[in-house]
Amino acid sequence: MNEQATTASVLVIGAGPSGMVSALCLSARGIPCLLIERRPQPETHPKAHELSARSIEILHELGFGYDELAQEASPAEDAAKILFCGTIGEEFGCIDLRAGGSGRKYREHLESPMPYLNVSQVELEKLLRARVEQSPLIRSLHNHQWESFTQDSDGVTSVIRDRAAEQTFTVRSQYVICADGAGSRTRKALGITMHGPDKLLDVVNAYFQADLSHVVNTRGKLYFIFSPKAPGSVLIAHHVEKRWVFHLPIATPHEQVEDYTPEVMIKKIKAVLGREDIDIQISSMSHWRMTAQVADRFRDGRVFLVGDAAHRFPPTGGLGMNSGIGDAHNLVWKLAMVLQKQASSSLLDTYEQERRPVVQKNCDESRRNFERMNEVAQAFGIEVEDARWVNEQLLRPTMRSLPEKLRTWTERQVQHLGESILSRYHKDAAVRDRVLAAIEHQRSHFDRIGLDLGYSYEEGAILSDGTPSPNDHQVSSYVPSTRPGARFPHFWLDGNRRTQSVRSVIDYKSSTIILGESFGQNTGELAATSALAATLNVRLFLLSQADIPLCHRAAVHTFLQIAPDGALLIRPDGHVAYRQQRGVIPSEHWLRSLHEQVYLRAQDDPHMV
Repeated sequence: MNEQATTASVLVIGAGPSGMVSALCLSARGIPCLLIERRPQPETHPKAHELSARSIEILHELGFGYDELAQEASPAEDAAKILFCGTIGEEFGCIDLRAGGSGRKYREHLESPMPYLNVSQVELEKLLRARVEQSPLIRSLHNHQWESFTQDSDGVTSVIRDRAAEQTFTVRSQYVICADGAGSRTRKALGITMHGPDKLLDVVNAYFQADLSHVVNTRGKLYFIFSPKAPGSVLIAHHVEKRWVFHLPIATPHEQVEDYTPEVMIKKIKAVLGREDIDIQISSMSHWRMTAQVADRFRDGRVFLVGDAAHRFPPTGGLGMNSGIGDAHNLVWKLAMVLQKQASSSLLDTYEQERRPVVQKNCDESRRNFERMNEVAQAFGIEVEDARWVNEQLLRPTMRSLPEKLRTWTERQVQHLGESILSRYHKDAAVRDRVLAAIEHQRSHFDRIGLDLGYSYEEGAILSDGTPSPNDHQVSSYVPSTRPGARFPHFWLDGNRRTQSVRSVIDYKSSTIILGESFGQNTGELAATSALAATLNVRLFLLSQADIPLCHRAAVHTFLQIAPDGALLIRPDGHVAYRQQRGVIPSEHWLRSLHEQVYLRAQDDPHMV
């Protein structure tokens, strides 16, 4: 081992979205970190492509402009459409997320002009990486691989390998964030197990760059293909004119990933396009295994798991990367408060306490979405298990040993049978109605405002106000609330002028207390409370001092769900920590007690402010 050594407040392992957002959140809080990534070059093969409303909100709070995030995204009209097809030109049905008021319900609850973005993870990572490189508090090392770590009461010593120099060095940090992906070596080293099925499907995919705007009948972002020539495949338009990814399930162990060469994949792609005259040049290929798993714990001492290291979802729902961004956003402000002696280390226990139930729900919904897709095939009259069995028979050694002409004839007969079943859509109104109903039943797969904005922490760094927990929140509906644990909702402070969202008072660098309009700054007690708030890194926002139209003030209190003598404490991550709907008497004692209860500060700890 090389004797070289370095120190960092926090070591972040893995420079995917979860890792880079972790580093940027640390930077926003003034915490220096070391970010390492084993890949020598940035990833060029696309993975995720859906940036949720909540993720857009988080990134905007970290300084990313809405236009900046949308620059390489597909047009909003495309991002709203999901197609179900035979070939890409033979459409059976479409889910349009802008129809039926879905777009409007997002607009009512967001400051952002867009409810979601269909943007390649590769393009998102470029934006994140540029910010990482600009931050003086983030040291970033590519082509560096984590090898091991040991913990003690004061910190973590990690061994890092410089893969180019073939040398190792140690990093001494107070905490470690592991964002090293679905195959997480750090998770395995910690002995943390995953719960849930480890195989739902094996998939090969191919990334190709092409302008298919003249090929598709309807521009969209997802094309679910039911052609017997490539059953179960999906074409993802990261951008119709630019970037496409083709996903094809394979029947392991009856066939192998190696069977799917670029030539085979090009043939499959042309089959689902229904066109032989399109020149397809594959840029890269990959394979992945669909699982539905959540780690049994997200923490081991001073080491924390975020993103795919902590959970692996089916992509059906677009919840994986977005959950990882939420993990980072939740964890880092807590680490910062502990490192900056503003909270006791027990605050860190609330990371898993809060995030794991949310992540488990997202995992369960993703799996349900995957399984529900079978309903569309069944509506045609296709039994998925029977179709899978037939495909497996075609792949058995006995079938492969047949003369090529006989084998090809048999495969064509199976394809003709599949095509005749699909043709019922056009011939039989009852079949068509069943198929369209089954497609519409997939809407919650994509229309998921409840999962994006409606999740709430029931335990953790919050103080219950005694109000009952609402019924399990719905996937496709959202009711804004300031109940402790909920995401602090958006509404316009200035009414119909719509220039100042109440969420603009939130700052990731601090906590925020909102006081009803009964409180003015001219009272001695409130002046003393303000002085203590500054010491505790708490911002006071007085509605009495805000530019709120007189006719809108009652509405503001209704939105906030507090009386004029009520108060809210908003955490740095924008979740409500405390709500007293009326009868607040601000004082230094009140504020200190509130701060200690929420952030678990030990009163007799000499390191606390």
